[in-house]
Amino acid sequence: MTKIEQLAALLVAELKEFEKGISKLESLETKIRNTKVELNLKELKPLLEAHEQSLKLSKKQQDTYLDRLQTVVKNASFYPKWAIITFMSMILLCCLISFYAYTVKTDTTEKEKIAYTKGEKAATEYINLYLSENPKALERYKKWSESK
Repeated sequence: MTKIEQLAALLVAELKEFEKGISKLESLETKIRNTKVELNLKELKPLLEAHEQSLKLSKKQQDTYLDRLQTVVKNASFYPKWAIITFMSMILLCCLISFYAYTVKTDTTEKEKIAYTKGEKAATEYINLYLSENPKALERYKKWSESK
């Protein structure tokens, strides 16, 4: 029985040790439940404010750069306005002059054709009149035309 008594004593000692551990855990649990965790933002707040100021400054610089870029793009042109207007005017003037020259040329060629036919008719009538008034010249003309 001594062994059983030893085992019982050991078991009792273990149970007492277990109860002590449980009581410690209960006390720690109550302390944890009663403890409130507060975040200390005092150190973080100045850092956040400094970062916010940095972002504001960066945004302001970007806005001024964007405004400058927009004005440059707005005012940028490859050719000045006066050069474009002059160029377009010259093209229009060249087109008008070309049309006028074409019209004059076609009109001139038609007039030349009409004048040529009138001249040919007048020359033929004059030659016929001359030959009808001068029979000797008519005979010479006939001989000449036959020899050819």
